[in-house]
Amino acid sequence: MNSKKVIAIPFAGGNKYSFNSIEKYIPKNVDWITLELPGRGNRFKEDLLNRVDDMVDDLLDKIIPHIKEGEYMIYAHSLGTLLGYELTKKMIHKKMKLPKSLFFTGRGAPGFERSSKKRSILPKDQFWKEVNEIGGLPSEFFDHEDLLDLYYPIMKSDFKAVEDYEFQEMEKPFSIPIQICMGEEEIGEENDKTPLKNMKAWQNETSSSCSFELLKGDHFFIFNNPKAIADKICRVAMDINVLV
Repeated sequence: MNSKKVIAIPFAGGNKYSFNSIEKYIPKNVDWITLELPGRGNRFKEDLLNRVDDMVDDLLDKIIPHIKEGEYMIYAHSLGTLLGYELTKKMIHKKMKLPKSLFFTGRGAPGFERSSKKRSILPKDQFWKEVNEIGGLPSEFFDHEDLLDLYYPIMKSDFKAVEDYEFQEMEKPFSIPIQICMGEEEIGEENDKTPLKNMKAWQNETSSSCSFELLKGDHFFIFNNPKAIADKICRVAMDINVLV
């Protein structure tokens, strides 16, 4: 019998434990696999990466053992969404088995960035002040000084990767369904917000269906109601006969 898999890619600063609150609501007959980049979690002793291309190459190596059998979908949030998009492009180029669906949260289409500001070059105090202001991490994170010290180099590397990213339009779009979900509070025309048209521009990245949804909350709306997010992920998968 085919295995049932959701392969997840975390947000900036994230690790293999980042989606635990969502994963606990995933049915037992579904394999939830969170990929982890170097320099964090179980890979803490490895050198950090600060280029999207290098991160994608690393994720490509890590995903291969998980996609040999059965169908799978990719779920990703924020930086993970950008990496999931580029990972899928690379898998197409290498003629690998592709995900049956992409479920992306917390980021507008890859051709658009919220801000051109280079936060990765800021000193630590100013860096964390601005990360907090833009909702770049769950708010409770900032109550722990030891965590801020630990995560400073990790977050700087992740932010640099996003800031230096150069979008390359595909010759032809994916033929994979894409589901996009963002928090109501991260949508807008102000600096560090995502205009609604930039969210809707995801439709340009696939010739298949592309659905959009806004939920209450800020950039980390996915943790406001993790069971609802888990249910949405499973429903998407079942709708395309991945996990049924």
